[in-house]
Amino acid sequence: MVTTAKAVGDLFDQVERKPDLLVDADLTVERDGVAFSVRGYDDLVAVDLPSFGAALTLWRDRPVEGRDAAAALTVAGLTAEIRVRGAPVARLGADAVPSSLAKRLGLGPIELFLDGTLLALTPRRG
Repeated sequence: MVTTAKAVGDLFDQVERKPDLLVDADLTVERDGVAFSVRGYDDLVAVDLPSFGAALTLWRDRPVEGRDAAAALTVAGLTAEIRVRGAPVARLGADAVPSSLAKRLGLGPIELFLDGTLLALTPRRG
């Protein structure tokens, strides 16, 4: 019988009873006409978006709040890294080291990479 989690707390309870997860994925996902890649390397899931605007749209339209996603990933032993054009801009989950800037901005336990953000915002040449 398959059970469905009715709340984030129920999901946490289900995940806590499982051993750490390992992810092996190589996907291309399209949402609202924007394609991005999702790659899993054991306990790291990298989401690489084509632009900073696409990353912001994905963040605004996320189905789960950042704090809840970070907590669920941590409980599962996973880390998600958000990249824009290959440059890491944020990390949440088990291996994230929450930044004081993210806390001040109300983003919760998320590690921000300012150097990656600057690279993502820099126009490419040729």
